[in-house]
Amino acid sequence: MSSAKTVAATVVRRLTRWGTASVVLGGVLALRPRTRAFGLQNLMWGAIDVALAEFTRRQRSVPNKRMLRRILLVNTALDVGYVATGAHLAARTPSFGGRLTPADARGHGLAVVIQGLALFVIDLTAARRLR
Repeated sequence: MSSAKTVAATVVRRLTRWGTASVVLGGVLALRPRTRAFGLQNLMWGAIDVALAEFTRRQRSVPNKRMLRRILLVNTALDVGYVATGAHLAARTPSFGGRLTPADARGHGLAVVIQGLALFVIDLTAARRLR
């Protein structure tokens, strides 16, 4: 069992690393027309992850263990929703009124699945450390 401060610091570190990798790789993939949707989606998620990690890092206090675990478990449930939403986009390829091609919908959807799975692992692993 770990302290809330230790777990929060680990989450911030992992989220920063994952977000940075997502921004860099997503940016590279966004340059190619064939992988643009996949790359843009990863780039955007990565930027948000880095911003959240930085916001958390700047907080003066850390929630107590019980509250932090609850937050992480809620996030884990949201992560499952992200994966399901991404899978729906990738499988059903909705066009959103002609704004997306099937290939773009698949790219966005697969990126959301990957991002959701990564966040699921980060959040659930951290929550388990607080048991």
